[in-house]
Amino acid sequence: MSVALSIMVFMSSIPAPRPSEFESLVVESEALEQAMSMLQDEPAPTMQEVGQVRRDYRDWHARARRLLVGDAVNRFDDQRDGNVFSPGVSKFLDDPRQESVLKAYDGSFPMGRWQYPFKSVRGRLEKQRSILLEAAPTKSSAETVADELAEVLRRLPTFMQVLQRRREQWRVGEAIADEHDLQVVVEALLRALFDDVRPEDYVPSRAGSNSRVDFVMPEVGVVVETKMTRANLTASKLGEELLVDAGRYPKHPECSAIVALVYDPDQRIENPRGLEGDLTSRTESGLSFVCVVVS
Repeated sequence: MSVALSIMVFMSSIPAPRPSEFESLVVESEALEQAMSMLQDEPAPTMQEVGQVRRDYRDWHARARRLLVGDAVNRFDDQRDGNVFSPGVSKFLDDPRQESVLKAYDGSFPMGRWQYPFKSVRGRLEKQRSILLEAAPTKSSAETVADELAEVLRRLPTFMQVLQRRREQWRVGEAIADEHDLQVVVEALLRALFDDVRPEDYVPSRAGSNSRVDFVMPEVGVVVETKMTRANLTASKLGEELLVDAGRYPKHPECSAIVALVYDPDQRIENPRGLEGDLTSRTESGLSFVCVVVS
Protein backbone atom coordinates (compact mmCIF):
# COMPACT_ATOMS: atom_id res chain seq x y z
CA MET A 1 0.00 0.00 0.00
CA SER A 2 1.35 3.45 -0.88
CA VAL A 3 2.26 5.91 1.85
CA ALA A 4 -0.15 8.46 0.37
CA LEU A 5 -3.11 6.10 0.69
CA SER A 6 -2.24 5.24 4.28
CA ILE A 7 -2.06 8.92 5.24
CA MET A 8 -5.31 9.79 3.47
CA VAL A 9 -7.23 6.98 5.16
CA PHE A 10 -5.78 7.86 8.57
CA MET A 11 -6.54 11.57 8.33
CA SER A 12 -9.98 11.57 6.72
CA SER A 13 -12.20 10.22 9.54
CA ILE A 14 -13.61 7.61 7.21
CA PRO A 15 -16.04 5.10 8.73
CA ALA A 16 -14.62 1.64 9.30
CA PRO A 17 -15.00 -0.79 6.40
CA ARG A 18 -18.11 -2.91 6.32
CA PRO A 19 -17.56 -5.94 8.60
CA SER A 20 -17.23 -9.32 6.95
CA GLU A 21 -20.15 -11.72 6.94
CA PHE A 22 -18.42 -13.72 9.68
CA GLU A 23 -18.04 -10.64 11.88
CA SER A 24 -21.66 -9.63 11.30
CA LEU A 25 -22.84 -13.06 12.40
CA VAL A 26 -20.75 -12.83 15.56
CA VAL A 27 -22.40 -9.49 16.40
CA GLU A 28 -25.85 -11.02 15.75
CA SER A 29 -24.98 -13.90 18.06
CA GLU A 30 -24.19 -11.50 20.88
CA ALA A 31 -27.60 -9.85 20.44
CA LEU A 32 -29.26 -13.27 20.40
CA GLU A 33 -27.45 -14.21 23.60
CA GLN A 34 -28.85 -11.12 25.29
CA ALA A 35 -32.36 -11.96 24.08
CA MET A 36 -32.06 -15.55 25.32
CA SER A 37 -30.87 -14.47 28.75
CA MET A 38 -34.07 -12.45 29.19
CA LEU A 39 -36.30 -15.46 28.53
CA GLN A 40 -35.85 -16.61 32.15
CA ASP A 41 -36.34 -13.13 33.63
CA GLU A 42 -39.46 -11.76 35.24
CA PRO A 43 -42.03 -10.88 34.11
CA ALA A 44 -42.23 -14.00 31.99
CA PRO A 45 -42.02 -13.44 28.22
CA THR A 46 -45.03 -14.25 26.06
CA MET A 47 -45.14 -17.35 23.90
CA GLN A 48 -44.80 -15.09 20.88
CA GLU A 49 -41.61 -13.54 22.26
CA VAL A 50 -40.11 -16.95 22.97
CA GLY A 51 -41.07 -18.13 19.51
CA GLN A 52 -39.44 -15.11 17.89
CA VAL A 53 -36.12 -15.73 19.66
CA ARG A 54 -36.31 -19.39 18.66
CA ARG A 55 -36.87 -18.47 14.99
CA ASP A 56 -34.12 -15.85 15.07
CA TYR A 57 -31.62 -18.37 16.39
CA ARG A 58 -32.57 -21.00 13.83
CA ASP A 59 -32.22 -18.48 11.01
CA TRP A 60 -28.87 -17.29 12.38
CA HIS A 61 -27.60 -20.86 12.74
CA ALA A 62 -28.58 -21.75 9.17
CA ARG A 63 -26.86 -18.66 7.69
CA ALA A 64 -23.73 -19.18 9.76
CA ARG A 65 -23.56 -22.90 8.97
CA ARG A 66 -23.45 -22.19 5.22
CA LEU A 67 -20.13 -20.39 5.67
CA LEU A 68 -18.44 -23.33 7.35
CA VAL A 69 -16.73 -26.36 5.85
CA GLY A 70 -15.41 -29.71 7.02
CA ASP A 71 -15.28 -30.55 10.70
CA ALA A 72 -16.29 -27.01 11.64
CA VAL A 73 -19.86 -27.80 10.51
CA ASN A 74 -20.14 -30.74 12.91
CA ARG A 75 -18.61 -28.82 15.80
CA PHE A 76 -20.99 -25.94 15.13
CA ASP A 77 -24.03 -28.24 15.09
CA ASP A 78 -22.87 -29.97 18.29
CA GLN A 79 -23.31 -26.72 20.20
CA ARG A 80 -26.88 -26.44 18.94
CA ASP A 81 -27.81 -30.08 19.57
CA GLY A 82 -25.96 -30.85 22.80
CA ASN A 83 -26.28 -34.32 24.34
CA VAL A 84 -28.10 -36.23 27.09
CA PHE A 85 -25.87 -34.86 29.82
CA SER A 86 -25.41 -31.33 28.52
CA PRO A 87 -28.33 -29.62 26.73
CA GLY A 88 -27.67 -27.66 23.57
CA VAL A 89 -29.06 -24.29 22.54
CA SER A 90 -32.05 -25.89 20.80
CA LYS A 91 -33.10 -27.80 23.93
CA PHE A 92 -33.00 -24.58 25.93
CA LEU A 93 -35.12 -22.77 23.33
CA ASP A 94 -37.72 -25.55 23.16
CA ASP A 95 -39.00 -24.44 26.57
CA PRO A 96 -36.70 -21.98 28.37
CA ARG A 97 -39.11 -21.74 31.33
CA GLN A 98 -39.49 -25.46 32.03
CA GLU A 99 -39.07 -25.81 35.78
CA SER A 100 -36.55 -28.26 37.22
CA VAL A 101 -37.75 -31.74 38.11
CA LEU A 102 -35.63 -31.47 41.28
CA LYS A 103 -38.28 -29.64 43.28
CA ALA A 104 -38.39 -29.82 47.08
CA TYR A 105 -41.56 -30.57 49.07
CA ASP A 106 -41.75 -26.95 50.16
CA GLY A 107 -41.86 -25.83 46.52
CA SER A 108 -38.28 -24.56 46.41
CA PHE A 109 -35.66 -25.53 43.85
CA PRO A 110 -32.43 -26.45 45.67
CA MET A 111 -30.58 -26.97 42.36
CA GLY A 112 -32.05 -23.95 40.62
CA ARG A 113 -35.48 -23.21 39.25
CA TRP A 114 -34.98 -24.07 35.58
CA GLN A 115 -34.51 -27.46 33.99
CA TYR A 116 -32.31 -25.85 31.33
CA PRO A 117 -30.78 -22.72 32.88
CA PHE A 118 -29.44 -20.17 30.43
CA LYS A 119 -25.98 -20.27 31.99
CA SER A 120 -25.68 -23.86 30.77
CA VAL A 121 -25.93 -22.78 27.10
CA ARG A 122 -24.11 -19.44 27.28
CA GLY A 123 -20.81 -21.24 26.80
CA ARG A 124 -22.18 -23.03 23.74
CA LEU A 125 -22.99 -19.72 22.07
CA GLU A 126 -19.47 -18.53 22.79
CA LYS A 127 -18.05 -21.70 21.22
CA GLN A 128 -20.15 -21.11 18.11
CA ARG A 129 -18.73 -17.59 17.85
CA SER A 130 -15.22 -18.97 18.21
CA ILE A 131 -15.84 -21.46 15.41
CA LEU A 132 -16.99 -18.65 13.13
CA LEU A 133 -14.01 -16.45 13.94
CA GLU A 134 -11.62 -19.34 13.35
CA ALA A 135 -13.18 -19.94 9.94
CA ALA A 136 -13.19 -16.28 8.89
CA PRO A 137 -10.79 -15.71 5.99
CA THR A 138 -7.79 -13.53 6.75
CA LYS A 139 -7.68 -10.41 4.61
CA SER A 140 -4.86 -10.20 2.12
CA SER A 141 -2.94 -6.96 1.70
CA ALA A 142 -4.76 -6.39 -1.61
CA GLU A 143 -8.14 -6.77 0.10
CA THR A 144 -7.12 -4.28 2.78
CA VAL A 145 -6.08 -1.76 0.12
CA ALA A 146 -9.33 -2.36 -1.78
CA ASP A 147 -11.42 -1.64 1.34
CA GLU A 148 -9.47 1.53 2.09
CA LEU A 149 -9.54 2.70 -1.53
CA ALA A 150 -13.30 2.13 -1.65
CA GLU A 151 -13.76 4.53 1.26
CA VAL A 152 -11.51 7.11 -0.43
CA LEU A 153 -13.53 6.84 -3.65
CA ARG A 154 -16.71 7.30 -1.61
CA ARG A 155 -15.50 10.88 -1.09
CA LEU A 156 -15.13 11.54 -4.82
CA PRO A 157 -18.12 13.98 -4.92
CA THR A 158 -16.55 16.01 -2.09
CA PHE A 159 -13.23 16.00 -3.96
CA MET A 160 -14.93 17.49 -7.04
CA GLN A 161 -16.91 20.02 -4.99
CA VAL A 162 -13.69 21.43 -3.53
CA LEU A 163 -12.23 21.88 -7.02
CA GLN A 164 -15.36 23.66 -8.20
CA ARG A 165 -15.49 25.90 -5.15
CA ARG A 166 -12.00 27.20 -5.91
CA ARG A 167 -12.72 27.92 -9.57
CA GLU A 168 -16.41 28.54 -10.20
CA GLN A 169 -15.94 28.59 -13.96
CA TRP A 170 -14.48 25.07 -13.82
CA ARG A 171 -17.57 22.91 -13.33
CA VAL A 172 -15.92 19.52 -12.89
CA GLY A 173 -19.06 17.59 -12.02
CA GLU A 174 -21.07 19.05 -14.91
CA ALA A 175 -18.23 18.23 -17.31
CA ILE A 176 -18.53 14.51 -16.62
CA ALA A 177 -20.86 13.35 -19.36
CA ASP A 178 -19.92 9.68 -19.59
CA GLU A 179 -17.62 7.01 -18.22
CA HIS A 180 -14.66 8.28 -20.26
CA ASP A 181 -14.89 11.66 -18.52
CA LEU A 182 -15.29 9.94 -15.16
CA GLN A 183 -12.14 7.92 -15.77
CA VAL A 184 -10.09 11.11 -16.19
CA VAL A 185 -11.01 12.26 -12.69
CA VAL A 186 -10.57 8.80 -11.18
CA GLU A 187 -7.18 8.37 -12.83
CA ALA A 188 -5.99 11.70 -11.43
CA LEU A 189 -7.05 10.66 -7.94
CA LEU A 190 -5.46 7.22 -8.25
CA ARG A 191 -2.17 8.71 -9.44
CA ALA A 192 -2.09 10.83 -6.28
CA LEU A 193 -2.30 7.61 -4.25
CA PHE A 194 -0.28 5.03 -6.17
CA ASP A 195 3.03 5.08 -7.99
CA ASP A 196 1.97 2.67 -10.73
CA VAL A 197 -1.47 3.19 -12.29
CA ARG A 198 -2.13 1.48 -15.61
CA PRO A 199 -5.29 2.54 -17.43
CA GLU A 200 -7.24 0.37 -19.86
CA ASP A 201 -5.35 -2.85 -19.32
CA TYR A 202 -6.43 -6.02 -21.11
CA VAL A 203 -7.92 -9.13 -19.57
CA PRO A 204 -6.88 -12.31 -21.47
CA SER A 205 -9.14 -13.50 -24.23
CA ARG A 206 -12.63 -14.70 -23.41
CA ALA A 207 -14.93 -16.13 -26.08
CA GLY A 208 -12.53 -14.96 -28.78
CA SER A 209 -12.23 -11.33 -27.70
CA ASN A 210 -10.20 -9.27 -25.28
CA SER A 211 -11.86 -7.26 -22.51
CA ARG A 212 -10.47 -4.15 -20.87
CA VAL A 213 -10.40 -3.18 -17.23
CA ASP A 214 -10.30 0.52 -16.42
CA PHE A 215 -7.31 0.71 -14.07
CA VAL A 216 -4.77 -1.72 -12.63
CA MET A 217 -2.44 -0.97 -9.72
CA PRO A 218 -0.02 -3.90 -9.97
CA GLU A 219 2.00 -2.81 -6.93
CA VAL A 220 -0.98 -3.64 -4.70
CA GLY A 221 -2.87 -6.14 -6.89
CA VAL A 222 -6.04 -4.05 -7.15
CA VAL A 223 -8.23 -3.43 -10.20
CA VAL A 224 -10.63 -0.48 -10.38
CA GLU A 225 -13.69 -0.58 -12.62
CA THR A 226 -15.81 2.55 -13.20
CA LYS A 227 -19.48 2.74 -14.13
CA MET A 228 -21.73 5.75 -14.65
CA THR A 229 -25.51 5.55 -14.57
CA ARG A 230 -27.56 6.75 -17.51
CA ALA A 231 -31.19 6.81 -18.57
CA ASN A 232 -31.22 3.30 -20.04
CA LEU A 233 -29.07 1.69 -17.34
CA THR A 234 -31.30 0.49 -14.51
CA ALA A 235 -29.96 -0.62 -11.14
CA SER A 236 -30.79 -4.21 -12.08
CA LYS A 237 -28.93 -4.02 -15.39
CA LEU A 238 -26.01 -2.26 -13.72
CA GLY A 239 -25.79 -5.04 -11.17
CA GLU A 240 -25.83 -7.65 -13.94
CA GLU A 241 -23.01 -5.87 -15.80
CA LEU A 242 -20.86 -5.71 -12.68
CA LEU A 243 -21.45 -9.39 -11.90
CA VAL A 244 -20.41 -10.29 -15.43
CA ASP A 245 -17.30 -8.11 -15.07
CA ALA A 246 -16.46 -9.73 -11.76
CA GLY A 247 -16.27 -13.12 -13.45
CA ARG A 248 -13.46 -12.07 -15.79
CA TYR A 249 -11.10 -10.42 -13.30
CA PRO A 250 -9.48 -13.66 -12.07
CA LYS A 251 -8.07 -13.97 -15.59
CA HIS A 252 -5.99 -10.84 -15.03
CA PRO A 253 -2.54 -11.80 -13.75
CA GLU A 254 -2.23 -8.80 -11.43
CA CYS A 255 -5.70 -8.83 -9.87
CA SER A 256 -6.16 -9.91 -6.26
CA ALA A 257 -9.07 -7.58 -5.38
CA ILE A 258 -11.56 -5.44 -7.30
CA VAL A 259 -13.13 -2.06 -6.53
CA ALA A 260 -16.16 -1.13 -8.63
CA LEU A 261 -17.00 2.60 -8.53
CA VAL A 262 -20.52 3.52 -9.64
CA TYR A 263 -21.03 7.25 -10.25
CA ASP A 264 -24.71 8.20 -10.05
CA PRO A 265 -24.87 12.02 -10.40
CA ASP A 266 -28.61 12.07 -11.16
CA GLN A 267 -29.40 9.68 -8.30
CA ARG A 268 -31.10 7.17 -10.55
CA ILE A 269 -30.39 4.34 -8.10
CA GLU A 270 -33.13 4.38 -5.46
CA ASN A 271 -31.29 2.24 -2.92
CA PRO A 272 -27.52 2.77 -3.39
CA ARG A 273 -26.52 1.18 -0.06
CA GLY A 274 -28.64 -1.84 -0.88
CA LEU A 275 -26.94 -2.22 -4.26
CA GLU A 276 -23.55 -1.97 -2.58
CA GLY A 277 -24.50 -4.64 -0.09
CA ASP A 278 -25.81 -6.98 -2.80
CA LEU A 279 -22.66 -6.69 -4.92
CA THR A 280 -19.92 -6.46 -2.30
CA SER A 281 -18.88 -10.06 -1.85
CA ARG A 282 -16.37 -12.61 -3.05
CA THR A 283 -16.31 -13.83 -6.63
CA GLU A 284 -16.58 -17.53 -7.40
CA SER A 285 -12.78 -17.66 -7.55
CA GLY A 286 -12.53 -16.09 -4.07
CA LEU A 287 -11.50 -12.55 -5.03
CA SER A 288 -12.77 -9.66 -2.91
CA PHE A 289 -15.24 -7.52 -4.90
CA VAL A 290 -16.09 -4.15 -3.32
CA CYS A 291 -18.81 -1.93 -4.80
CA VAL A 292 -19.10 1.80 -4.02
CA VAL A 293 -22.00 3.99 -5.23
CA VAL A 294 -21.55 7.77 -5.12
CA SER A 295 -23.64 10.66 -6.45
